[in-house]
Amino acid sequence: GLKKMSRNILALQQNLTNITLTHELELERARFYYELLYQKPEEILRNIVEQQKRFTKSEYVELIQLFYRSNRNSKNSNKRSEKQLNLHLVKLNEIMENEEDSSDQDLAGESELS
Repeated sequence: GLKKMSRNILALQQNLTNITLTHELELERARFYYELLYQKPEEILRNIVEQQKRFTKSEYVELIQLFYRSNRNSKNSNKRSEKQLNLHLVKLNEIMENEEDSSDQDLAGESELS
């Protein structure tokens, strides 16, 4: 399902590029979001740190929550999964706050240079 959706987005993007002669950035963004669905929460968080954030905090929260909803097994693992989910959401919050802080510092530095 996910592979087919990613291929369809890419095909649609290529067709629209051929018709309009412009690259559709929102389709690229959608394709990248679908590709994140293949990743574990740790990989998603590492991706944010390494490549900067491409999505809103709520979009990342949805990705991480979806991972845990689709990987439920037994009652015993549900409590552990819920704890891991909460840890990942706390880590996401820290990363997103750090990104905002560094953006604010960059903007402050730019205004001092002007």
